[in-house]
Amino acid sequence: MLTEILSNFSEDELLDFLPKSSINFALDLDESDTNLQAKSFNKMHLARVVASVKQVDFIFDKHLRNKLIERLSSQLIVNLFPSFNLQVKDVKPKHYDAIISWSEENLEDFASVLGLAELYNSQLRQKDEFESLTHIEPAYGLYPYQQDINRQVFCSLKAEKERVLIHLPTGAGKTRTAMNIACEHLRESPTNVVLWLADREELCSQAYEEFSKAWKSLGNRSTSLYGFYSSSSESLSGIDSGFVVAGLHKFLSLRKSDSRQLKLLYKELAEKVTLVIFDEAHKAVAPKFQEVVQDFITDKSFHADLIGLTATPGRSYSAEGLSVEDERLANFFYNNKVSMKIPGYLSPIDYLVEQGYLAKANFKSLNYNHSTIAAYELRDAGGVETMTTLANNLERNRKIVDTIIDECNQNSQIIVFACTVEHGINLATALSYKGIKAASIDSKNDTPESRRAKIAQYKNGELQVLVNFNVLTAGFDAPKTNVTIIAKPMNSLVQYLQMAGRAMRGYKSGGNRECNIYTVMDNIPEFQSISLAFSYWNDMWAEKETK
Repeated sequence: MLTEILSNFSEDELLDFLPKSSINFALDLDESDTNLQAKSFNKMHLARVVASVKQVDFIFDKHLRNKLIERLSSQLIVNLFPSFNLQVKDVKPKHYDAIISWSEENLEDFASVLGLAELYNSQLRQKDEFESLTHIEPAYGLYPYQQDINRQVFCSLKAEKERVLIHLPTGAGKTRTAMNIACEHLRESPTNVVLWLADREELCSQAYEEFSKAWKSLGNRSTSLYGFYSSSSESLSGIDSGFVVAGLHKFLSLRKSDSRQLKLLYKELAEKVTLVIFDEAHKAVAPKFQEVVQDFITDKSFHADLIGLTATPGRSYSAEGLSVEDERLANFFYNNKVSMKIPGYLSPIDYLVEQGYLAKANFKSLNYNHSTIAAYELRDAGGVETMTTLANNLERNRKIVDTIIDECNQNSQIIVFACTVEHGINLATALSYKGIKAASIDSKNDTPESRRAKIAQYKNGELQVLVNFNVLTAGFDAPKTNVTIIAKPMNSLVQYLQMAGRAMRGYKSGGNRECNIYTVMDNIPEFQSISLAFSYWNDMWAEKETK
């Protein structure tokens, strides 16, 4: 239906829906026609590409939605809106105005009219304002290695070490392990309060939903779950027990607030929290984040333990060895780390893959002809100039697109990490041009609603490829993903592992037996397997198992 409506637009109008650079990008990559003059979208092909790339936006973007409605033919008005009881000759401007007004209040019904009702499935139905207080009535088990981590953590805290970092590989279940610890802590006293800290909405949302599932199986009473992140308007007042999910940026704004009342409520919460869990704990020593953490664990008049969660217990990678930042992180957690130690295995990764908890990762390099890139164009390693140069390199992009198409022909589910915002849009456009169901997401162009919608489409299988720029490195759970394309060069081992880990969920957890990790211009050659990366920072930590 969307394509049919778009066919009422002229070619020039359809071209305006997409960046001109994206159109040229798709055409340049098309080698099926060597006649450059003949290369172009025909109108229906163009309408299909626009419908694929901008599908979500025609629902959630008011400007585009209205533009679409205004272009409905009189016959479509009669067919799609029988409640008007009109003949074609009776359709007037007032009917278009009525549809525009109606659609703004009834997005779900409007999506259904377009044949896109699946965008409003159960995974998508999230409110603009979070349901910030949920009463949960009391499965949710742990794998053996997670049970061992759980035991080590409680032994460490009972020995009054106060701070401990949980180090588990990406995909090994850090969140589930931590939720069991949180539930056990809440069961110990009806006045205990667990504070879960994370710096991104996706991580906060994941924790909010995961605790709800965990407490239904592990709880011993009704408790309260509070969400204080993103657009939540929940007040901090009256929190005497339960589980609080808080965004670090939200708390940072509270610390800077001029409101005495807000600062008082923040201080009162700090006095009631008994356990702090910091997700992505390698960020805990970032100066501003560290200030927030210390508000809850360092005051002499009250006490809260601290648990950190990470797949990479370090802040950076350096060829010269462990950095000053790595030392600061280790010291912040009192050099107290609990991790996996499996007898008979050199690395826990080998055990997790063999047992089916993680997928076997096949690391593959995507090589292309670098001769067209001058050295001076890459002088700002990791900077805007370098990223833009790589994003615009035709040979590099052909290699990426061809690899994606080959994997799509094998029914793979693919996450792509692009160099820039424009690169992500261009790749999604080129793939749609080739008939691949693809979309791009980024924090610049997407609203929270459109971002959730596209992620839901990907998880449901409506999209085969999701291209992103700086969005899906963490807090994203789509177990069926079996291919990751890392098309963004970096010197951060932390980010590299997070990206690679998006495809590594094992079959025992609803994922795959094997996965492919493609790296374009792999600039971390020392790490050809995650096994080596997992143990990189271990020398910084005193891993003495508590008896």
